[in-house]
Amino acid sequence: MSADLLQPGEPVVHPLFGLGVIEGVMTRSQKGQATDYYTIRLSGDGLLSLPIAQAEAIGLRRAVNGLAAIVACLHSPACPLPDDTRERVVELSARWRASQPQVLIETVRDLVNRSHTRNLTPADKKWLAGAHERLSAEAALVDGIDREEARAAIQREIEQLKQRAGSPGPHLR
Repeated sequence: MSADLLQPGEPVVHPLFGLGVIEGVMTRSQKGQATDYYTIRLSGDGLLSLPIAQAEAIGLRRAVNGLAAIVACLHSPACPLPDDTRERVVELSARWRASQPQVLIETVRDLVNRSHTRNLTPADKKWLAGAHERLSAEAALVDGIDREEARAAIQREIEQLKQRAGSPGPHLR
């Protein structure tokens, strides 16, 4: 995220809490020192206050992954994931918390690609389902469409990738 402030009404993604919308900026005084905070309305109806100075380090980012961006990234060349399960879990965890908007899509693409040659572990499948859900929610928010419509569109693209590779691959639901 760049140094410019997020504006009220702007959709954002928090790496742990998921999607939300900036409601505003407030200043809190603690021990005589004023600190500015984003107030974020989370999609699950929660409210989060996040110090603006720490937003980038925490991984807060603008929600920008609409269906067009997701489709384009899913069809880009895949990168291999580590064969070692523990190494892969560490890498997937790091990717989940990444602040770059395309990383989550790339990881879905890479896991789908991996499913063509190897069976996915239960942890891989769980990660893939969670990523699919988060991408669906982000695309719905960015494109102003229903979450189910976004989920179905992303699943269609994943099915096309699987057909192209001739593999049954994972089905997400």
